[in-house]
Amino acid sequence: MTMLSAFRHRKLSAGFNELDVDGDGRVGNDDIESLIKNHGTAYGYAEGTPEYEALAQRTRDVWAQLKQFDSSGDGEVTLEEYVAGFAAFLDQRDAFMNSMDVLVDAFYALADQDRDGRVGENELIMHFRAWNHSEDQAREAFRHLDRNTNGAISKAEWMANLEEFYYSEDPEAPGNWLAPLPPA
Repeated sequence: MTMLSAFRHRKLSAGFNELDVDGDGRVGNDDIESLIKNHGTAYGYAEGTPEYEALAQRTRDVWAQLKQFDSSGDGEVTLEEYVAGFAAFLDQRDAFMNSMDVLVDAFYALADQDRDGRVGENELIMHFRAWNHSEDQAREAFRHLDRNTNGAISKAEWMANLEEFYYSEDPEAPGNWLAPLPPA
């Protein structure tokens, strides 16, 4: 298994922090249910509606995958387990990126509210809000993630950003803006 640099560890920590809604250092079922509610609220989906239920199912499917990182078997994933699990998976770059393609499809089903196949700035703001990030963070991120500066993020751009987020050692890479990074 490849040893992660401190910078890439920081990026994985950012992803973990988004999932650890209650900030207790562990991702568990309560965090996932909170994420579902946060996303439902951000996107304007009322509990019990088909949209909310689809969101809940996609989120629980992602959680089912992440639970595989639970090496202690306690039903929760710590930062250490999360980083170790992702590090092992990142070593399989093609398989990892293929699996992320499915995740990005799920993201687009949520974020692309006007169904034009692209994520505009306001749609990214809603997405960031669902992850408890500020509108200012979303606007700044959008400037970087819209790689061709055409006013929207295509799926191809999202995938390029995602690959940079997980694999690039360049602190200036646009993909680093997918999730606000914790301090060094």
